Amino acid sequence: MFTITDKAIEELKNVLNGPDMPEEGAIRVFARSGGCCSTNQLGVEIADLSKTELKGEDFKGLKVLLDEDAREVAENATIDFYDHLENPGFRVLWQKQKDEGGCGCH
Repeated sequence: MFTITDKAIEELKNVLNGPDMPEEGAIRVFARSGGCCSTNQLGVEIADLSKTELKGEDFKGLKVLLDEDAREVAENATIDFYDHLENPGFRVLWQKQKDEGGCGCH
């Protein structure tokens, strides 16, 4: 199941309320190739709901568009916000699968 932590939701809402953001802003989560052990990774970007027919899912008031090709990749992922003073930012946390092979980058 794809999740977003409360801290990440709060920070993403702050980003969307910033200057030069779309009036109907949302977060788009998409899959991109080139991940660890030749798997896909997740990418996140700002989306404008007024320019798409997609409705998005609601995460405590944050609209999130999850691309169809990202659904499987995101199934065991959590988007979090790391607020360390030296290097704050968003990160994706993965739950390990029981049947994972010998890949060393979990």
